Amino acid sequence: MRRPHLALTSIALLLCAACSGTKTDRAAESPAPDYGPTVRTAVTALGKSTAAFDEKVEIAGDGQNFAIGVKGRFDFAGAKGMLAVDFPEGGISHVDEVFASNKVYVRGAAGLDGEWGVIGRDKAEAHYLLRSPLNDPEHVLQQLSTMHKISKEGTEQVNGATAVRYHGLLGADILTLRGSAKLREQASQLRGVVGEIPMYADTWVDSQGRLVRARLRCDLGPGHVAVTVDFADHGKAVKVSVPGDATPVSSVSGVLTG
Repeated sequence: MRRPHLALTSIALLLCAACSGTKTDRAAESPAPDYGPTVRTAVTALGKSTAAFDEKVEIAGDGQNFAIGVKGRFDFAGAKGMLAVDFPEGGISHVDEVFASNKVYVRGAAGLDGEWGVIGRDKAEAHYLLRSPLNDPEHVLQQLSTMHKISKEGTEQVNGATAVRYHGLLGADILTLRGSAKLREQASQLRGVVGEIPMYADTWVDSQGRLVRARLRCDLGPGHVAVTVDFADHGKAVKVSVPGDATPVSSVSGVLTG
């Protein structure tokens, strides 16, 4: 089976031309409402709380389409949690991860032979576009914190509850945030071809001001990456079971580990 990947340099060949803007009479425009504080407040509040999360990573490019699932519970304030990573189409092993005491324990990743490995949380790197280092849920909040030019898109139902969707742009540095040297090099090559790379985000905030869904997306012509995360059970305690025996590793790579 061909291993799923998203080489930025290959996708650069698939890009469509940027669409042109339309001139408007800016003098007649009313100042646009600033929804940034609403979004940032919801993101910051989750960063001080806990939640269950259900993440789907969709990758399309080079004529292939893949989806990766990440589920678990995370205590953002306590920097701990447990998650499971799966490739629904099969062909790649299931991966378990435990975050605790500024370390990440990983089982099922390439080279670990089914045993637990452990790496410093700050040593983990992202290897793919818009992915989080070792699927770190807090990384998603860091990405969302850069949202700007935010517009209010109306109300929608998220898991049976009414929420307001906000749409905006992500900061340019998100592309390489905690990225590996290879990712940074690929991003530089792609920027040399197309200029700045557009990355978007949507957040859904419920009536209690809680972040209940987030979606990050980058479209590169026929290729794209989309990361959608649902957050639920806000504020409930998160219990973590730390593996008793783990082998220290200097890096962890593979499509399931970001």
